Parts: sequence; C-alpha cells; structure tokens
Amino acid sequence: MESLIQTLSWISTALQVPVVVAILYLLARGLLALGDFYGRWSDRLRRTRGTGALATVPAGELLDLLTRASPRRADALRQALDALRQAPADAAWHERVVTEFELAADRRLALLRTMTRIGPLLGLMGTLIPLGPALVALAAGDIAVLARKMEVAFATTVVGLVIGAIGFLLHQAAQRWAMDDLSLLEFVSARLRGGPA
Repeated sequence: MESLIQTLSWISTALQVPVVVAILYLLARGLLALGDFYGRWSDRLRRTRGTGALATVPAGELLDLLTRASPRRADALRQALDALRQAPADAAWHERVVTEFELAADRRLALLRTMTRIGPLLGLMGTLIPLGPALVALAAGDIAVLARKMEVAFATTVVGLVIGAIGFLLHQAAQRWAMDDLSLLEFVSARLRGGPA
C-alpha cells in the first residue's frame, strides 16, 4: 500500500511542471486574445459608424459599403461578404457561406471556452500539487520549503482564475458579436437574392 501512495505522490509531483507550463501558455494566449479583442472592438465601432441605416442602401451597393467598413482582410465577416459576391443570386451558395461563417465563429470561440473551463481547473491543480510537499515540509519543520510551496500554490490559483475570467468575459462579447455578424450576413444574403430582408 505504501508503494501505491508513493507512486501517486510521485505522479502528482511530476505533473507540477506541465500544469505551470499550461497555465503560462493559456495566460499568454489570453493576453493575445485581449489585444485581438481591442482590435475587433475598434473595427466594429468604425463599421457601425460607416454603415448607418442598411435598409435604405440599394442591394447592389450593400456589399461594397460593408466591405469598405470592414478594414481587416482576415475578418470572417469580410471573407463571407466576399464569398457572397461570387454568386449573388445563388441560394444554395448563400446557405453554404452562412454555414461556413457559423463554423468559423465557433472555432474562434473555442479558445475562449477552453480558457474559461481549463484555466480554473489548472489553477486548482497547481494549488493542490504543491500542498503535499508543503505539508511534508511543515511536519519536518522546514519553513522555507513550506513558504515556497505555498507561494506556488497561491500564484497558480490566482493566475488560473484570471485566465478563466479573461476567457469568460471575452467569450460573452465575442458570442454577441458573432450573433450580430450572422444576423447581418443573413440580411445581406436575403437582400442580394431579392427576398424579404
């Protein structure tokens, strides 16, 4: 029985480095996502100002107006608008473009969902892993090791929660934006095909 406990303890201790590396990786991705969020937010402000009332714009000019208002070439909405331009009256093609846009939006949201769920989980793992050696150090009277292990435990908890908070807040905004863009794409598709907007 003692050998099983020692094996579990060894496995738990061996997981500390991968957990800390994963936390740092997700934190870096979260900070990059914050920068991307700011860029997309400023683009959306420009697009909102540049489009005005879309219902009054003729269908032939609608794509040009929205393309000019979306400055990023890599923006999923702009790519979908460019794809609609290829076959403006083909209903099947429009369905395919809208579906591809939905899939692309879901892929963009996947990282944020992962951060929301995995960040706190990794933080909890990073908290519990050093507690075993910290308790052993406490029993041995080694306060320096105890303090170092507790510092790691608290730091991983805080960073894991920060990752989860970043992921949650960005996911909420990105999901609303994706729904708004999808609604706009369906509106443009209906206008191009001459149906009711």
